[in-house]
Amino acid sequence: MTSTAHSANAGYLLVFGAATAMRERALVAAVREFDGPVATIARRVGTPAAKFFDHVLIGDFSDPDSAVRATEEFRRETGMVPAGVVPFFDPGLLPGWAVARRWGLPYLSREAVEDSSVNKDRMKDRLLAAGVATPRHRRVTGPDEAAAACEEFGLPCVVKPAGFGGSLGVRLISDRAEVPAAYAAVRRVIEEHSAVFTVRNHRVQVEEFCPLEHEVSVEVLNHLGRRVVLGVADKSLGPRPHFAELGHRVPSVFSGRADVRDLALRACAAIGLDHGMAHVEIKVGRGGPPSVVEVGARTAGDGICDLVELALGISPGAWHIRSYLHRIGELPVPPEPSGTAAMAVLKAPPGRITEVRAPRRLPTAVRHYELFAAAGAVSHSPAHYLHREGYAECFWPGTAPEELPPDAHLVIARELTGQIFRTEPAGPAG
Repeated sequence: MTSTAHSANAGYLLVFGAATAMRERALVAAVREFDGPVATIARRVGTPAAKFFDHVLIGDFSDPDSAVRATEEFRRETGMVPAGVVPFFDPGLLPGWAVARRWGLPYLSREAVEDSSVNKDRMKDRLLAAGVATPRHRRVTGPDEAAAACEEFGLPCVVKPAGFGGSLGVRLISDRAEVPAAYAAVRRVIEEHSAVFTVRNHRVQVEEFCPLEHEVSVEVLNHLGRRVVLGVADKSLGPRPHFAELGHRVPSVFSGRADVRDLALRACAAIGLDHGMAHVEIKVGRGGPPSVVEVGARTAGDGICDLVELALGISPGAWHIRSYLHRIGELPVPPEPSGTAAMAVLKAPPGRITEVRAPRRLPTAVRHYELFAAAGAVSHSPAHYLHREGYAECFWPGTAPEELPPDAHLVIARELTGQIFRTEPAGPAG
């Protein structure tokens, strides 16, 4: 492991996923909230984010047994044990539980972890049992069972892995003839990506499609039986049959909907979440009751926490850490928004990227942007979070979301994409 010098008797804060792309301010929150060294677990010394941590324990951050061994080895070498463990992304949920159990630290129950986005089929079972509105689902083991589920629910339906996030493998089925190819595509995603994050849940499920036209995410702080909504974000999705997330905006035009906020709180209670932030995705429309899509037992990705902090002046990451350290008295009251914040994906046209240039002009709303792709990379039609070339973060101070076009941030992203990327057809090999 790598480390900087600290007292051998000091405890450290162990964080999972705090320096992954678009979650980096979680590390800022950790440094502010914890008076001591901050550590993470990485698979190798050369991990790019190592320099930002006081200690990097070498192990598999997505494997519970490996994570526990890493902390035990670190204690043998330094005498230090974790004073707190905090998960910021799905792959760290079970390893975080195992580390917390080993060292007697506050954490979610194993049932709450496994019944959230780690096992989306069990999550749906818990929600339905508690009377929380959510689409029905069936676990399927082949295309015939998938077709039968589609017949039961009626088309269109959604087929997806039960253990992945970021829209990986999620597809809309509009015709029975599409079922075999869609099921095969989901199995392929599971086989290709399960080893990357030590995903043990290889199940596939079919869900009835919720026709409500909008989707929001509700960021809920849970602490020992109490809950409060810190923010609501509008979500923009890419073209079907996929559900790639192309943008988010805080506050949502639905932030004032009491039924949306109440549903998110009830969903967290149904899963048994009693520590930290939860990311609750909900379908909402003008003419019907909202419905829960998923519940993640961790902070939001895609920079949504940054947008909440920017627009509302409250840090979900900070409150997330305080909960896992048991340093919360009264729950916070989120302030009124000071403006509208948004993130939009930079998506180059499909093909091989031949040139990446600095933009000639940045729209005034753009606070910063980041590029993930370089010349030579292949841009694909958006299907999930891996099909991105970058993102832009925007802010309109003193402006309510209703005062902006609903796609203002997406328009800015398209403008920047046109300035930055040049592509050509990728050819048969692309």
